[in-house]
Amino acid sequence: MGRQININGAPQGPGKPDTAVALARSIDQLPTKQLADTPVLIAQEQQLLVRCEAALENLRVAYWAAGKALQVIRDGRLYRATHDNFEDYCQEQWDISRQYANQLIRSWKIAEKLFEMVGGKSNDLERILSKKLGFGQAWELVALAEEHSVDAAALLYLALIQVKGMGVTANLVKGAAGSLPSAAAGKKKATEEAVLAYLASIEGKTELPAARDPYKALTRATKKLDPDTLQAAMERNPEGTRTMVRELIEALSASVGIEVEIKASAAESSAA
Repeated sequence: MGRQININGAPQGPGKPDTAVALARSIDQLPTKQLADTPVLIAQEQQLLVRCEAALENLRVAYWAAGKALQVIRDGRLYRATHDNFEDYCQEQWDISRQYANQLIRSWKIAEKLFEMVGGKSNDLERILSKKLGFGQAWELVALAEEHSVDAAALLYLALIQVKGMGVTANLVKGAAGSLPSAAAGKKKATEEAVLAYLASIEGKTELPAARDPYKALTRATKKLDPDTLQAAMERNPEGTRTMVRELIEALSASVGIEVEIKASAAESSAA
């Protein structure tokens, strides 16, 4: 197992294990209740918290180390002693697809560049990076990095967290990256201004969750109204199904401003 990623390049802090296995095994006492009634953590609780948070930090930036390691293995063909190709190595050795391996490889440089940029300059920014910059957010920066540069992607993310802090989401990153003018890419001040303009443009516009988004709800309903479902409904209650379909067509057409004339089919007319 590899060592836990240390974003500052210094030795791990006191009490922090330096391998993934040691990290998991170090959380050896699982309390079933609060250990002390004091508002301040006692020494035993502080030590346990350090170990638990070290595990979570390791999880958050694991893709950085994994992507970097996979690139070294791929480019150096270090898999050749046991496997014919990189894809087989990833699948058989680590149970990951070639596609996911490539995504990790394409993402890791962004994470490394961001931690280099904030290292030793701002504890707040470093803390936000450690907690927020997971694979999902880094992936939304890949297209920008590949079109312009890793620096351009890192500058955009820094501009976002300087304004939004812990409120940064993958959707925000995606939107800001997509709206960044090419002329601003890689330029600190221009990027910051572009991010502010993007955030101002979406202020007050709240994205509805899928369960409450009317368009997504209509899409789900449309997918459920497939021919097999309608045929089954017709077999169970022909008249009721025809009535519901007719009412649905009339309601939908009226809502979107489409005039529809409903006529009975020849089969339905003869049956009547």
